[in-house]
Amino acid sequence: MTKKSKEKSKTCTAPPLETPNKEEYADLLQTASSLTPQEAQVELVECARYGEVDAVRALLQVWSDKIEDFVNTTDDYGSTALHKASASGHESTVQLLLYHKAKHLPNTTGKNTPLHWAAANGHEKIVELILNHDFDSYQINAIDVLLKNSGGRSALTEGFTSQNTKLVGMLLEHDSAAEERLLMGAGGGARGGGARGGGASSSVCAVHSDDCKNGEIDHNNDEIDRDDNTPLAVQQGVVHEFNFLRDNSNHSTEQNDENIYTEEVQSQTQTQTQEQEQEQEEEKTLLVRELPIENADCPFDDGHDKLDTTGLGIWSASIVMARWMADKSILGRFDGKNVLELGAGCGVPGLVVGLYSTAKHVYVTDYNPVTMDNLQYNIDMNANRPYTKSPKGSGEGEWVERVKAISIDWNDETTWPQEKMDYVIGSDLIYQKSIVPLLWKVVKGLIKDDGIFLYTCPSDGRDGLQEFIDSVKNEGFYCYSQEVAPDLYRSNPLSNGDADQAFLHFYELPVTEYKLYEFRKRKTNN
Repeated sequence: MTKKSKEKSKTCTAPPLETPNKEEYADLLQTASSLTPQEAQVELVECARYGEVDAVRALLQVWSDKIEDFVNTTDDYGSTALHKASASGHESTVQLLLYHKAKHLPNTTGKNTPLHWAAANGHEKIVELILNHDFDSYQINAIDVLLKNSGGRSALTEGFTSQNTKLVGMLLEHDSAAEERLLMGAGGGARGGGARGGGASSSVCAVHSDDCKNGEIDHNNDEIDRDDNTPLAVQQGVVHEFNFLRDNSNHSTEQNDENIYTEEVQSQTQTQTQEQEQEQEEEKTLLVRELPIENADCPFDDGHDKLDTTGLGIWSASIVMARWMADKSILGRFDGKNVLELGAGCGVPGLVVGLYSTAKHVYVTDYNPVTMDNLQYNIDMNANRPYTKSPKGSGEGEWVERVKAISIDWNDETTWPQEKMDYVIGSDLIYQKSIVPLLWKVVKGLIKDDGIFLYTCPSDGRDGLQEFIDSVKNEGFYCYSQEVAPDLYRSNPLSNGDADQAFLHFYELPVTEYKLYEFRKRKTNN
């Protein structure tokens, strides 16, 4: 336990009596004394469940000396009084039980701890009581926020599900969620970590550059041999395997029935063919490596664009953007078109366009040299996978010919592609008002007349976003549409569906609202 956590941890004090007078509490003591041992155990769990704190107090006072470990009595499912009170949000009862040294144990059926249930139900005060209680005086290592239940979900995962950001923050700050633990692989071996920490599974693994060859990852390589000359950031890269078509079919079909089916009747053979093609599409996964963000306290390095290290990590807005790009409601629009991603970072949205569409060219762009090296690495890592070759009959080139990483300086037009783009895409590019004029200059300079700029960002918390929207007309564009991203776009993108890994890496994703913008460039009058 760290010094900080020792200072925070303390034994809970007993809450005051809630009964109005001593006579009533004396009656509770008498009732508790009249019970059989078995009845007393049942009553303890049930009274805790309903928050009858003084009844629990009386039971503990009468029976703790008579029945060994009475406070940790369990029901038929292995749940204790602390489980019940925590699940129901009874703060005083939890406080009393902890004062009497209730242990923090998993139950027998679902392997859930009291913290699991408190976090899942969004009981912020209960989570705080449990995390701050000094269990070490009678139960060593009682709290592990990453301990998984039978369903593979930890208390941290349950906390994210509750969408209580303060509760999640408390869980993330606990010692058991320390960075080195987040970097542990599924088999328990310590590995290097990405910008947000990570673990190894069929969808996430920490790798050295040479561990991904020809698009194949050695997930069983616990000990990674590193070249002494390899930069530390590269040594600690984390590769994610994404499936952005997961659960997308229903969402797209409901919105676009008229567009997808132009004929009322289709033959059974055509339908079967389409189903087979859809299954093949949904098997396509994307490998993307992220690196630790250097100078994390000041990653932007204002005035020194090449020192901006924000592109080394995968930001949640880019996950939402990638989901949008993979949605059938928009994906077909890229076929045969030139697409460029600005500020691509790890390149997730741009690579998704390259993977799932038949775009003519996809350019993923950034400026920081290490970011550019990583972009190229991500392109190469996916190059020789079976489905990165263009669909038969499309007439388009191979992956490496269609998808390219290019370095552009927004301030230097000589670094911009000479060919105008049909689509420019970007996610979470605006963090300060001063960037707005330059961003519009770049977008306007890259897009052809009638071209489209697609943009995704959090709905609030970004200085300059409103100025960006307000300046649309002055820059020769108009806002064709803006909408809140559907819940699907904020769902787990990992191919194996591991909820813990998704939350540990992209914890902002499910609890943040994102906006989707489509801007169209007006034709210039010649």
